[in-house]
Amino acid sequence: MISKHSAFPLIVIVSALAGCITASDISQRSIIATPVVEGLALSDKAVTSSYVVGASDDLTVRFYFNPQFDEDVRVRPDGKISLSPVGDLDAAGKTPDAVSQEVTTAFAQYLAKPTAVVVVRRFASERAFIAGQVQRPGPIDMQSGRQSVLQGIADSGGVTDSATLKQVILVRKLPNQTKALVMELNLVNALNGTDPIQDVMLMPNDTVYVPRSGVASLNLALRQYVWNNLNMSTYSGVVATKSLP
Repeated sequence: MISKHSAFPLIVIVSALAGCITASDISQRSIIATPVVEGLALSDKAVTSSYVVGASDDLTVRFYFNPQFDEDVRVRPDGKISLSPVGDLDAAGKTPDAVSQEVTTAFAQYLAKPTAVVVVRRFASERAFIAGQVQRPGPIDMQSGRQSVLQGIADSGGVTDSATLKQVILVRKLPNQTKALVMELNLVNALNGTDPIQDVMLMPNDTVYVPRSGVASLNLALRQYVWNNLNMSTYSGVVATKSLP
């Protein structure tokens, strides 16, 4: 077990490849949380690297010099969009800037000034997941706007009588990152105003776990839920930068 008295800053990466780690493995090592401020900085950096278009996203295609070709389209399940007169173009898996360039190139044979811009009008994957000691565990729809962790818990019917808000776990898979980010949130301090930053804004596909009261550590909460209930094949690791007692 890693001690909080270690003489140097710890950056521990715990592999979580499917089949490579079990609940018993976690009891033999410290699963540790990234401090909230650092976690938010990592999140902002990943998001600014640009959103990747996905199936069922709604896109707006605008032409600077030829507005008669402006069009609103939805990305099909096969990842393509259809634009007249060029036909099908690949969109899924690309950034909006990359799709803009592809549209511009495709229209170059038809227009003298084909410059186009593609904007994501609606994100199909705007969901987060609330689990643990809440009244209605499951996904919450975020398409109407961004929500904080506390708002997401409220949308799930609030907490049960056995819940604690002092050690809420947020598991986040950042775009283009192979390691899952884990933050431990003290939402009591957010509610009483002493530390509002603890009420983190949710990102698509975040998982929030509200543990039962009496869970002594993040390690136990993760052992009880994250590795036993999440499909960890979607994560290849957990990055953490602070040791727990």
